[in-house]
Amino acid sequence: MSTVIDNAKAAFTDINLMHLQDIVETICNHALARAYPPFPSRKKLELEELLHDSTFVERFRVGLMQGAAYLLAASDERVLAVYRVGNPGVPTRVKTNTAEAAKTHLLILVSNRSAALNALAIALDQALIREVGKLSPKLQHEQKSLLNPIFITEADVVQNKGYAMLLSAALAPPLTIWQRDDT
Repeated sequence: MSTVIDNAKAAFTDINLMHLQDIVETICNHALARAYPPFPSRKKLELEELLHDSTFVERFRVGLMQGAAYLLAASDERVLAVYRVGNPGVPTRVKTNTAEAAKTHLLILVSNRSAALNALAIALDQALIREVGKLSPKLQHEQKSLLNPIFITEADVVQNKGYAMLLSAALAPPLTIWQRDDT
């Protein structure tokens, strides 16, 4: 099954909603494995307690972003790069609103916009919300968007227009999560 929108063929032929939830479960499990503290004594902490640890949440967030970026890029060759926008680095062990702390902002550079890619990003975001909600039900109810995907085009970057201006920010440039080799 492939989708044609605006005379552009989308490459995500093997993904349906059932597969997407399985993929998201894997993304979430890998992100959790990456987020757990490297020290054996800290691994014994309960997940609910770790969700209040900003270092754990930050590592988990990066893992989710990487998984989402890889899925989007593998699904559509129009994806050129994925960046993280935001303010990382809340001091460790500070009690935070875990729902807001888990929210990320993905800036997705594409060769051209695609309704199909946007639909995939929204479906991925919703699937991640459901999966993260299994870790802490409070997170699911407080989230409208976990990734907040923002699409920009190469033309936006050249014109330094809208969110594309963030790519040239001097004080807080976005973190590159994934980039196509030929970009």
